[in-house]
Amino acid sequence: MPSIWESDRNKFWIAENDNMLRYRNENNHAIHLVKKIPDFAESPSGMLVIEISSKQLRNYLAKNNTLGQVIILDDSYKVLTTQNENMQLDPQTMNTLVSKLRESKDASGIYETSFGEEQVGVAYQRSSFNGWVYISVIPIDLIRFESRRTGWIILATCVIMLLLAVLISFAGSQRMYSPVQRLYRSLFAQPDKERERIDEFHMIHEGFSRMRNDQVQMADQLRNHKRQLEEYYVFKLIRGDIKPSEISEKLGLLDLDMMKSKRMMVMTIQMDTLKGTRYSDRDSDLLLFAINNMVGDLIPPHQRLVPIVVQSSLVTLIFDEAKSTEEFRTTIYMLAKKIQDEVEHYLSLRISIGLSRSYGGLKDAHRACKEAMDALKYRVMYGQKTILHIEDVQPAQQIVTTEYPKELERQLFDAIKTTDREKVQLLLDAFFEEISGQYQNNNDYQIAVTRFFVNLIRLLQESGVPHLEVLGGDPPLLEQLLALSSVEEMRNWFKFRIMDSVIRVYEEQRQSRYRTISKEVVQLIHNNYDSDITLESCSNLLNYHPSYISKVLRQELGISFSDYLMQYRLNRAKEMLEETEMKISEIAAKLRYNNSQNFIRSFRKLVGMTPGAYREQHLNSVTGPSDSIGS
Repeated sequence: MPSIWESDRNKFWIAENDNMLRYRNENNHAIHLVKKIPDFAESPSGMLVIEISSKQLRNYLAKNNTLGQVIILDDSYKVLTTQNENMQLDPQTMNTLVSKLRESKDASGIYETSFGEEQVGVAYQRSSFNGWVYISVIPIDLIRFESRRTGWIILATCVIMLLLAVLISFAGSQRMYSPVQRLYRSLFAQPDKERERIDEFHMIHEGFSRMRNDQVQMADQLRNHKRQLEEYYVFKLIRGDIKPSEISEKLGLLDLDMMKSKRMMVMTIQMDTLKGTRYSDRDSDLLLFAINNMVGDLIPPHQRLVPIVVQSSLVTLIFDEAKSTEEFRTTIYMLAKKIQDEVEHYLSLRISIGLSRSYGGLKDAHRACKEAMDALKYRVMYGQKTILHIEDVQPAQQIVTTEYPKELERQLFDAIKTTDREKVQLLLDAFFEEISGQYQNNNDYQIAVTRFFVNLIRLLQESGVPHLEVLGGDPPLLEQLLALSSVEEMRNWFKFRIMDSVIRVYEEQRQSRYRTISKEVVQLIHNNYDSDITLESCSNLLNYHPSYISKVLRQELGISFSDYLMQYRLNRAKEMLEETEMKISEIAAKLRYNNSQNFIRSFRKLVGMTPGAYREQHLNSVTGPSDSIGS
């Protein structure tokens, strides 16, 4: 007991062969829990001892362990107790067991060994509280038996759990499948035999895919219909077909009611020309579509209505909340310039833009569109790639006195009749310079050009040739004229499209008329050579001026009237000298010579011999030299 009191530990376990509290036989071990009191005192005054007999501990082990035998060793590897009181411990086996425990540093472990003549499995566990070692000795055959039994139990448990899982899964799948089946039946009311082999989820996926595609198509169609409806309303607005009281209702259907109270201006866009570009006339619709898209991108949707095409022009109603008219005008001008530059950059195309006055609402859309269209008409006078505001080209008060250049037109038409091309070109340039300088108002300018065109067509009709036969009419000429966008284009159109054809008609008529006049004059000379026929008498008969007939004969025959008459009379004199026996004096009288001497002198001058010598020469050539000597 003194050794226990001298221990430096306050609480510990000890095992003794004798009982500390009462007498026991020597075979009954006792286990004591010793605790010094009070706790954590430097000099404890008492000691509390709890005793547990080995028999009680053995009974506890036997009660709580049914597999193998349990041996408890103290911290010095001495046997404290065993589960079976009658268990025989072989000293050699125990020594082997203790030696392995001493060698092992592990808190627990398991290994297989021989316990007497029996193969056993040994499992040990060290206590961190009192240092005891708890050893469980189980025969290998029992371990195997228990393992097999445990395996069968686990297998049976797994089978049962699997069956339960299958049943639960089946019941759950049926419950989960019922809404899927209802959804499938709702999507496919009539079964499709071709699709019966495809699982429902795949078919539902296809059904939803089709529904999504249909939804996307419907959304696209609604957007297109909305755009078409908006285009229709815009078209009616600029035509003035919507009453002011109906504007709010119409725009409310398109969610555009917020624009009715903003300031409004109309912008019209026209392509200047496709000549000299990589495009042709058949590309005009596609180009207008491209410009439409560019305008839609450059102007935010909340500042405009949808652009529409009217008479080869792109019309856009633009809105803003500018504080003043001048500020609004500046904003729209900058926007128009940006559109013009973008179109030229991306399409390599020049456009002109017309702007209307600013108005307080859509009720004036018709008037604003007309103003923007009228502004573009002044492009003829200001050139291409221009931005024209109606207030700049057509002020509110404008009184200008102009006079149509009738004298220039008369001189030009006279030059056409005489087919003097050089003079026609000069007079045409002078005419257009005159009207472009006088007419600052585009309407007056268009009227002057149209008047000149009508007079020119009348001149052509007076020549007896239908103008459609000469100039064609597809598209109509007046439509071609009004489609031109500059003074230079109009002058060139008249010069190369109209004037050349008209002058060609007069040239052909002049040549035909010259041939006719020359034939008639020649016939008159042939029929009246033996009378006192003169140029004046022929001009009286043909109703032409003598100088005109002289000009015609010189151009057609290359000889004057008097020379041709003299030449013809000379030929007739030769015939008379060769075929008749008329006297020289008689021939001279018949050819209307004053006397025979004048005839002989004129004959000798032209033929190189006298009339008598000519007759003698002719007779010699007919009868021969011998006949003349014999005679």
